[in-house]
Amino acid sequence: MELSISHSSLRLPAIIPQRCKASSHEKRLFSIKPTTKNIKSSNFPSNCSTANKLILPLGLYGERKLSKSLLYGQHRRNSTTIRASAEAHESANNSDGTFAKFSSFGSALYKFLRIYALSHTIVSTVSLFARVLVENPHLFKWSLVLKAFPGLIAMTLANAYYIGINQIYDADIDRVNKPYLPIPAGELSLKHAWILVISFAVGALSILRLMNADWITTSIFCFGLFLAHFYSAPPLRFKQSPIATSIVNPLNAGIVHNLGLIYATRASLGLPFVWNPSTLFIVNFITPFFLAITNLKDLTDMEGDSKHNIRTLPTIYGPRKITFFFVGMLLTHYVAAALAGILLPKVFNPYVMAPAHAILGLLLFLKTRELDKANYTVEASETFYKFIWKILLLEFVIFPFI
Repeated sequence: MELSISHSSLRLPAIIPQRCKASSHEKRLFSIKPTTKNIKSSNFPSNCSTANKLILPLGLYGERKLSKSLLYGQHRRNSTTIRASAEAHESANNSDGTFAKFSSFGSALYKFLRIYALSHTIVSTVSLFARVLVENPHLFKWSLVLKAFPGLIAMTLANAYYIGINQIYDADIDRVNKPYLPIPAGELSLKHAWILVISFAVGALSILRLMNADWITTSIFCFGLFLAHFYSAPPLRFKQSPIATSIVNPLNAGIVHNLGLIYATRASLGLPFVWNPSTLFIVNFITPFFLAITNLKDLTDMEGDSKHNIRTLPTIYGPRKITFFFVGMLLTHYVAAALAGILLPKVFNPYVMAPAHAILGLLLFLKTRELDKANYTVEASETFYKFIWKILLLEFVIFPFI
C-alpha cells in the first residue's frame, strides 16, 4: 500500500498544547513532520469527502477548549452559589441585628420610664374617674369610657415627661446612685432621651387639644408640666432645696393631679366641681403621702447627692430619723382613715375603709422594722421605697369603694 502526504491534507499547529506533547523519550521514538506527499489508498473510495484529509484526534485541538469551557461553567456555578449563600447570610445577620437593636431600645425605654412610678398615674387616673362614676351611676355609658381613654394616655405621657426630664438632668448623679438606669449605663443617649421627652410632652398636649379640653383643664395640666419640668431643670431646679422639694412634689402629685382629674372628669359629665367627702379625703391623704415619698426617695441617693452638693433631709439629719419621722406621719393618717370608717359610717363604707387602712398601716410598720434592722443599706432602702409606692397604689385601688 502506497501513501502520499501533502501540505493540504495535514497541517499541525506550530504550538501543541503542553499536555499533548510527548516526553523526550517519546520524541526519539515517534516524530511527526510535515511532508509534501499526498495520502492515497486504494482502500478508500475516491468520492469520500474525507479521503484526502487526515482526521486528527479531538484531543489535539478541541480538548483544552472544552476543558476550559467546562471549568468556566463550574466556576460560575460555584460563584453564584457562594454569592447567594453570602447574601442569605448577610440578610440573616441584618435581620438579627435589627431585632437586637429593637430589643435593646425596648429594654432601655422600659428602664427609662420607671414603670413602678408610671403605674401610679395609670391607677390613680382610673381610680378617680371610677369614683366620680360611682357617685353618679346614672351617667355611666360605655361610650364615656372610650371617650376618657385618650385622657388616660395624655396623663401617662405627662408623667413619662416628668420621669424622663428628671433622669436627663440627674445623669451625673445617677452614675453614682443609679448606674443601672439607661442613660448612665450607656443604653440610651441624651439626644434620644431628649427626643423621647419632647415627644411625650407634645403628644400629651396634642391629645388634650383633640379632646377639646376647656381652659381650666388645660391650665391645670400645663401647670403640672411646669412643676414637673422645673423640679429637675435649671434655673429653678427645686430639688436642690429640701424645702422646695417638700412643697413642689406634694403640690403637684397630691393636689394638682387629683383635683385636676376630678375636675376634668366632672366637667366631661357636665357636672360642677364640688368638695365632697371623698375628694377631701383623697387630697388630704395623698398629699402628705407624697411628702413622705419625696423625702424617703432620697434614702437611696445619699452618696450621689452628697457628692454633687444636693442637700436633702436624709443627708442633713440621717436616714433613721427621717424614716421614723415620715413613717410616723403616714401611720397617723392610716389610723385616722380607719377611725373615719368606723365613726362616719354614713359618709364612708366602714367594711372597706377601716380594715383596709388598718392592714396597710400594719404592713408599713413591719416593713419599717425590716429597713431599720438592715441598717438602711442602699438595697434595703430601694426595696422599702418601692413598697411605699405599692401601698400608695393600693390606696387608689380601694378609693372607689370607700
